[in-house]
Amino acid sequence: MRRVFTLVGLAGAAMAAPLAAQYSSPAWFVEARVGAMVPTFDIADDIKTGSAFGGTIGYRIGSRLSLLGELDYGKHDDKETETVEVTTTHFMAKVGYALMEPRERGLGVSLNLGAGAVKFDVDGGSSYTYPAINAGAKITYGFTRSIALVLSPQGDIIFGKEEEIGTSNAWVWPVTAGLRFTF
Repeated sequence: MRRVFTLVGLAGAAMAAPLAAQYSSPAWFVEARVGAMVPTFDIADDIKTGSAFGGTIGYRIGSRLSLLGELDYGKHDDKETETVEVTTTHFMAKVGYALMEPRERGLGVSLNLGAGAVKFDVDGGSSYTYPAINAGAKITYGFTRSIALVLSPQGDIIFGKEEEIGTSNAWVWPVTAGLRFTF
């Protein structure tokens, strides 16, 4: 799986440079975010909503398209005893589409789709990594050309094994806010 991500990343970078040269606005951005990691459906029977920390590296490849690499990390307590900590680490490669042309100042909204993996670590227990898909949005408010507030509601569907985590499709929602720095 690592080899696939490497090849996709290299292909995206090779296509991105010539496309980005057509645009005068900054192309690279990074985000740092905090918020909540919300489990839903069957996985919510086992773990509680927890804290989340996230980061994104993005590259604009056109006036509306971006390539994103995203990491979200969540800490959950188990529902039954509230003494066992479960961490979820979400690794996603995505494509974003801006619904309106990016501006230096003001509101921006984009939608994103992607795929990757999510790792479940049970404190004192097992660790499992599963393939996952992602859909979400980025709502930004730019203060300057380089700094924006970002709200990032995401939905991750994890294709797990029922005998390992209690469900074959765990839905976990990283909902975070933070800052975006564009350069």
